[in-house]
Amino acid sequence: MYSKIRSTLLVALLLLAGARVQAQVVAFENANVIPMDSRIVLRHQRVIVEDDRIAAIEPMRQAPTIQAARTIDCAGMYMIPGLVDTHYHQRGTDPREYALLYKLLLANGITTVVSMGEDEGQDTIAIREQTRRADALAPHYYTAGPYLDADNMKSPADAVAMVRRHRERGYDFIKVHGNLPPAVYATLLDEAEQAGIPVIGHTQRLMPLAYSLRMTLIAHMEDIAMVFADDTHFRIPPMKEAQAKAIARQIKDSGIYVSPTLSILAGIEDYTDDARFAALKQRPVTTYLSRAEYDNYTTEGKEYRSAFILSHAGIDGVHQLIANTRLLTRALSAAGVPLLVGTDNFGMQITGFSMHDEMLAMRRAGMSAFDVLNGATALSARYLRRQASSGTIGVGKQADFVLLAHNPLDDIRHTREVRGVMLKGRWLDQATLDAGVREVAAARALERR
Repeated sequence: MYSKIRSTLLVALLLLAGARVQAQVVAFENANVIPMDSRIVLRHQRVIVEDDRIAAIEPMRQAPTIQAARTIDCAGMYMIPGLVDTHYHQRGTDPREYALLYKLLLANGITTVVSMGEDEGQDTIAIREQTRRADALAPHYYTAGPYLDADNMKSPADAVAMVRRHRERGYDFIKVHGNLPPAVYATLLDEAEQAGIPVIGHTQRLMPLAYSLRMTLIAHMEDIAMVFADDTHFRIPPMKEAQAKAIARQIKDSGIYVSPTLSILAGIEDYTDDARFAALKQRPVTTYLSRAEYDNYTTEGKEYRSAFILSHAGIDGVHQLIANTRLLTRALSAAGVPLLVGTDNFGMQITGFSMHDEMLAMRRAGMSAFDVLNGATALSARYLRRQASSGTIGVGKQADFVLLAHNPLDDIRHTREVRGVMLKGRWLDQATLDAGVREVAAARALERR
């Protein structure tokens, strides 16, 4: 009798388990898949997701290998891996603000971010753990620790203590934010290597480029350009193509990653021209900017409207620096340096939307659409050591992908046309994404009353 009851219960449990698994199987049909493991487009594909993994990719002409509980029609759409913003800033200490920023990120197809520095009063380790909760509607989250510069890194002992702090807390990266005393910088690198924590950030502008190439990633293309300029007096000589190619070879040989952040630098030209500045403030996307951020970047005398930037020397220097960074970006890309996409979302670099601004800036600097998209997907996954599970669309990979209305390889601007996002096995259709964006707009409207 006991055996019979036990068998009946076991069968019931198996049936329930089967129903649960079946309910989590979703088929995306008629998708044009851009897998980003090669320069191809797989047309009219069925992508089957089971739980949070891609279980099958097969032509529509073939019968389904796995029966799905739900089918999503992707006819005419293009599927790409989820985008990675490798230079994200999360400001403030309010979890409600974080949730708003996540909605903007997801609506723009960004499924992973690297928080590039812990602001005072923040706990980015706690933030990271919150994003990992099963019910959290948030991208995959990586974080650097506190910003390191000459103010808080005065001696080699400070470097030792700071690396110990990073190891104990569990930060993913150590972020160098400014010039450090040479002995401190060398100690930081040695200690970080022993601790197994990658060092990333700004170049050491007062030292030869080779010193900065000891890091894992350089965060700004202008920081490379400034190594070959007069940083103290902001004198920027024009860079020649031969020099850019030589720099590119050196960087390629080092194996370092670079995140150009071209769009935030180029945006300074909008701030420094009165007519363009007036138009900048009226862009529809400013609706999603917090009142504090908007006021800080639109007030005369602050940030990019400061007296120095608006001076003749400042404006000329900015123009030349922009030209040099575009030349360097083109040279580094041609040399095969892995260039990642990072937005540095400050001011009018609106969180989420600035991802597409940055990709367009990289394309206009001379990179191919594939190379730009590769920097936002497969290369970023390898940089984060997630290439086994992320960065490309393939069987066994995590189900983090984006559906676009048109082919981004034809025009990189098509990455803006997000029609749905699959995040950690959760499908967010366009209506859901749009509702999130409207929620941000409503919250900002309340702030500005």
